[in-house]
Amino acid sequence: MFLDNAASTPVDPAVAARMDEVQRTLWANPSSVHVPGARAMREVERARVRIAERIGASPEEVHFTSGGTEANNLALKGAVWATSGSAHLVVSCVEHPSVLEVAAWLEGTGQARVTRLPVGGDGRVSVPDVEAALSDGTTLVSVMHVNNETGAIQPIGEIGRLCRQRGVVFHSDSCQGFLKARLDVAEQGLDLLTLNAHKVHGPKGVGALFVRRGVPLAPLLHGGGHEGGLRAGTLNVPGIAGFGEAVARFGEGEAARMGALRDRLLGGLRRDFPRARVHGPEGARICGIVNFALPGIPGKWLFQRLDARGIQVSASSACHSASLTPSPVLKAMGLTDDEANEALRVSIGRFTGAEEIDRFLEALREVAAR
Repeated sequence: MFLDNAASTPVDPAVAARMDEVQRTLWANPSSVHVPGARAMREVERARVRIAERIGASPEEVHFTSGGTEANNLALKGAVWATSGSAHLVVSCVEHPSVLEVAAWLEGTGQARVTRLPVGGDGRVSVPDVEAALSDGTTLVSVMHVNNETGAIQPIGEIGRLCRQRGVVFHSDSCQGFLKARLDVAEQGLDLLTLNAHKVHGPKGVGALFVRRGVPLAPLLHGGGHEGGLRAGTLNVPGIAGFGEAVARFGEGEAARMGALRDRLLGGLRRDFPRARVHGPEGARICGIVNFALPGIPGKWLFQRLDARGIQVSASSACHSASLTPSPVLKAMGLTDDEANEALRVSIGRFTGAEEIDRFLEALREVAAR
């Protein structure tokens, strides 16, 4: 029973079938001008339109990448490299490593000055803190849409409007929020937006970066001038087709259904474990993630016992799960090392049902009783 959808989601069988069909029939290079190449490019553009429609963007503003990590690297490095003079980045301290490590590298190599924003006990960034961090020389602000560990939804609309007023480029990593929380790049003031496929029941190895028309960005990869000159390399047509199909099959009502399952899980936790500690905000929480702790029981111990019963969850984010160190996200929220080490993350996907939530709660009761 898979309840680790924040790490990755099972590929929708219809998506896999479409990718197989594209692999067999649309094998030509989409940059070729002959008929087979044009057919392959039509599949790419179909996916581009589907993604653009879900974020309120123009299709030509959606640029395909190899995933969320590359898109985040392109956003931060591209913005700094396109800047004349000194660069200043503002990032939250709870970003994904593909933002924090890039910022640290740019800082360590002398290419940018970096300001790291704190979060409150609910894991959310304060808009006044963002405003205080801005200066006339600020190049880019990067605050994720949804935290991958706690599910906290950041106030990106308020931050985006602030950045727009100050003339600062605003980037958000929405790999966890795409299709599960409202996104409108114009209304929320987004200039750069990271998306990927494998968090929405699409394939791994494909993502996208929304780049608002006119935003200066230098490419990471130089070559044949693909994707408007921003991302050189022959396009992954089957992967992009799978991304588009996954987006099309992720219905508008899925987030509400997943939110009801999240509430079912939270209700069961509070009923069966009155001392359970839930991490993250009460209201601004994504539909698919619950991060909690049972005081006195290490999260990794629970994870191992549940895994032995065929129930897959996470003791932290997938990027940190092999580490024995406490979660930096939970530490930034004010938890002690012991409290952070008690955390367990359960994450819901399109194919999760109520019976799985109930089975998880039953197994958790049995394991905790030991």
